[in-house]
Amino acid sequence: MFELLLSAISAGGLVGASNQYMCLLVLSIAAKLGLVGLVPQVGFIESWWFLAVVAVFWILTMVPAYGSALGPGVMNVVSTIVNILSGFLVPISGALLALAAAGQIADMNPTLYDLLRTLQIFDPSGDGIGRVGWMLAGGAGVTATALTGAKFLAKPAVSSATGTAGSASAPIFATIENAAAIALMVAAYVLIRINPWLLVALLALIVLALLTLFGWAIYQLWRLGKGIGRVIQLIETRPKAGLAIVAEFLLWGSGSLAWQYWARGAFRASIWVLWVALTVAGIPAVGTLPAAALAPVPLLEFLAAAFVISAETMTVVGGLIVGARSAASLMKILDQQEPAPAARPSEASALA
Repeated sequence: MFELLLSAISAGGLVGASNQYMCLLVLSIAAKLGLVGLVPQVGFIESWWFLAVVAVFWILTMVPAYGSALGPGVMNVVSTIVNILSGFLVPISGALLALAAAGQIADMNPTLYDLLRTLQIFDPSGDGIGRVGWMLAGGAGVTATALTGAKFLAKPAVSSATGTAGSASAPIFATIENAAAIALMVAAYVLIRINPWLLVALLALIVLALLTLFGWAIYQLWRLGKGIGRVIQLIETRPKAGLAIVAEFLLWGSGSLAWQYWARGAFRASIWVLWVALTVAGIPAVGTLPAAALAPVPLLEFLAAAFVISAETMTVVGGLIVGARSAASLMKILDQQEPAPAARPSEASALA
């Protein structure tokens, strides 16, 4: 009994760790291709109208997310609003996945098929859902909503900790969530065939990973606050050192060169030049190559553009992280050179 219920709830809860619309698209396409079988009560998931509706919702979330990288401001606000509104649909998506998983688990595990009928998850006399089925759907909806909430709280902290603004982080999060949806749906299908209990273990690992991510993000924010305060203090007390750290963040190696760390500065400056060349010219040039070939197929053209935007965004984010680490390491070096504070007059007279 618990194996079927907890495994189905876990399958629905996976929605909270990824993109809910992509999860439903994967399930709908898999059902249409005959890769999975759905019980009649949720058979509408493989219909064309359901596939079209979910695809529209997916596009409505993707366009603002990737558009915010090209046009911040309005698109960034639209992306935030769309994500908030989509949050109200998470319980429904989780419930649908759980109900579909319950039938799939029972179908692939004959020992659980009688249990499916005994629990009356689905109404055997019609196309409805039984009392236990609604409880299962509710449990999956709550689980998915809780994971979505944790992810929603962690995103701003991760963006601040990695030095990305909302317009830069939105495409990255969108790409990761879509990839996670595909990976998790495939993993759920494989685990159902092996042992449904493995779905529960997978959900537990995801919960632990999200909690760890949230804790790391909060810690990084705390460290970031201390680092910024230390830089401000250095600018006030040791202007050359403070400004060198700021310069090191913006142009890697420049702060080191200002303090005559020639080897360190030259190496980092050369890497910075390569990073700028890749960001400004390299990735955009690669992105224009398949444009003509993919133009006749709008979907492929969109996917290619989305890939280029994601690559560009991740390159910029990576550069910001490298700059922050380079500035932090230079600050440690300069802190070691900080002169000892002069003795107070009272202390000097006492020593005399």
